[in-house]
Amino acid sequence: MPMFRRALLASLALPALARAQGAWTPDRPSRLVVPFAPGGSQDVLGRLFAQAIQAGTGQQMVVENRAGAGGILGGEAVARGPADGLSLLLATAGQTTIPKAIGRRMPYDPDTDLAPVMQLLDSPVALLAGPNLPVTDAASLMALARSSPTPLPYASTGIGTNTHLIMEDLKARERLKVEHVPYRGAAAAFNDLLAGRIALMFVSVPSVLGFSGGALKVVATTGAERFPSLPDVPTLTESAVPGFTASIWTGLSVRAGTPPAAIAHWRQAFASAMGEAALRERLDGLGVTPAVTDPAAFGAMMRQDLARWRRVVAPLNISLD
Repeated sequence: MPMFRRALLASLALPALARAQGAWTPDRPSRLVVPFAPGGSQDVLGRLFAQAIQAGTGQQMVVENRAGAGGILGGEAVARGPADGLSLLLATAGQTTIPKAIGRRMPYDPDTDLAPVMQLLDSPVALLAGPNLPVTDAASLMALARSSPTPLPYASTGIGTNTHLIMEDLKARERLKVEHVPYRGAAAAFNDLLAGRIALMFVSVPSVLGFSGGALKVVATTGAERFPSLPDVPTLTESAVPGFTASIWTGLSVRAGTPPAAIAHWRQAFASAMGEAALRERLDGLGVTPAVTDPAAFGAMMRQDLARWRRVVAPLNISLD
């Protein structure tokens, strides 16, 4: 049984904390703050979860899009809101670990103003090579990037994003000769990759699965296991760089000071929703996998994430302010 399936099944037991502290249920509609604009992948996920929660519990959950500043405005909406358990943040690294690692000025401290509820999802990223590059796999791409007389241009979906920092981490570890070319999103980067103006890039697996503009050369993914939707694509750690893994995660956070019983309620509700086959099927189709954890494990994962990105950004002199 795949690792993420075992973790999901293990998570579906009723939390002892909820039993110990008594039941808590919302006394009015709750809101799930999605820190990105409508129509994007996180918005789709947020609406899927809100529908699943309403179907499973009968409790109304409203999705509220708070886009801006890379998601920080959405994080602020929850971090500066009431600690009543009725406002939840669909959290990613963009509102928590990455801006703190970069040293970006933020109107809240993710460590002290937000409390972890659970990790929800995990998705590896895909390593793409330009179709005209003389490479057939990740190992030959790494060899080319080490020996190239001039740096190979690589795309990201923006300065300080996951796809930027993952490549910089790989660059430092493998001594790659690559240079950064940031884009506003994956679509424009794909066009330049196919046209030969970009040599390589990391991009989310959902973006790869949703692309229909040409044949992408996917040489590896960055999970610990092969991704189910791309079973013929090896992981980077098995094919070229042992031990190198990376992912784009999605979790659930609330305002610090939220009652523990409310946190336990939402963890149980979301974990139960992810036990439903219909929701799992939708998530599989979107290129994400369940990664249900408890608050302590989610908090520990974010601390590890922060430490990794601090190490990566230290020599880069990134400023987004």
